[in-house]
Amino acid sequence: MRKKLAEKKKKDKGFPLRTAIILGILVVTALCFLHVKIEHTRTGYQISKAREVEQDLMKESQMLQHEIIKLKSIEHLKPMADKIGFRFPTYNDVVFVEEVIVAQEEQDEGF
Repeated sequence: MRKKLAEKKKKDKGFPLRTAIILGILVVTALCFLHVKIEHTRTGYQISKAREVEQDLMKESQMLQHEIIKLKSIEHLKPMADKIGFRFPTYNDVVFVEEVIVAQEEQDEGF
């Protein structure tokens, strides 16, 4: 009986292997959790930055669309056309073309 008690005391004196393994697993789990939280935060910052870039690009796109519309407007084109010598066509300038139906096209449409 004394031998069993002595063996039990020897086991209790040292740092048990089971406790070391459990502590190691806890430390690794805590480090993994910390890594996930850091990556989550980093990704959030990247998303915020991407949204800011998207908003800037959308503003620039709207400004460019506005500029295109302004450049295509009659108020902008008329002075330039007058300077070159363009003018609006009159009735005499318009040529009317009659519609011609080709016989072969009629046959193709029937089938």
